[in-house]
Amino acid sequence: MSTNADVQQSAQVTVDVHTMGRSYDESAVDRWELEAARRALRNLKDVIDSHTLMDLLGEQIDAGDRYHRELVAASAGTYRASQTAFTVRGLGGTELADWFRAQAGTGRFQDKSLLLNAHPEHYVEPPAYTGGMVETIGGHLTRFRVSVARELPAAVGAHLDASYPVTLMNALLSLDDGTPFAYCLHQARDTGAGADVVVRVVYPSAAPDAMIEGHCRHLAVEFRSWIRNAAAAVHGTAAGPSGTPAAAPAPGR
Repeated sequence: MSTNADVQQSAQVTVDVHTMGRSYDESAVDRWELEAARRALRNLKDVIDSHTLMDLLGEQIDAGDRYHRELVAASAGTYRASQTAFTVRGLGGTELADWFRAQAGTGRFQDKSLLLNAHPEHYVEPPAYTGGMVETIGGHLTRFRVSVARELPAAVGAHLDASYPVTLMNALLSLDDGTPFAYCLHQARDTGAGADVVVRVVYPSAAPDAMIEGHCRHLAVEFRSWIRNAAAAVHGTAAGPSGTPAAAPAPGR
């Protein structure tokens, strides 16, 4: 039995699987693994209460606080953005905005499961916060409060795009000691087929490239889930774990 924590894939080895009277390539097994990982994470988030999880992660969260305070201090009020855009078919930008504001218009998701399960690295909503999250940002567990941003610093507001007239949310993210460390600027516009959506988290300019690029991927996973949740609510259909459509049988080769 291997002692490695992760299964390493060899470029020289491929595997076909034969089960249930059919043959499957590795992409099917990847799907099964992802579905199982989502089930496991949902189960853990359901059974571990938020106070216990905060205690278990306490040292890592404190280290994240220190890391982000250093970025804020080094940036002297300047910013850079992580940004991810979506082309959405079958759901309008106004419909998405209405759903998003109904869920998170106060800074706190009304349906906690939609928040926690939108991304594997959404660990816990701090129980003492009226809105917030502990998630991985820049390789660090990061605890932050979320509040609606009625006004934006000029250097942050400059990242808004007037060609996206529908606002999903403008939010301030602050550390546990109240230090502002990031802003969410989420926008959309209606199209003939559905919507164009652009979501941004604006960070202190000292944030390294790896942190910005990593959060672009985070936004892709997170908002795809919420777009699917919104579509399910608007169209009255069921969404699976992490906002995925109901699972269909995996195709054979």
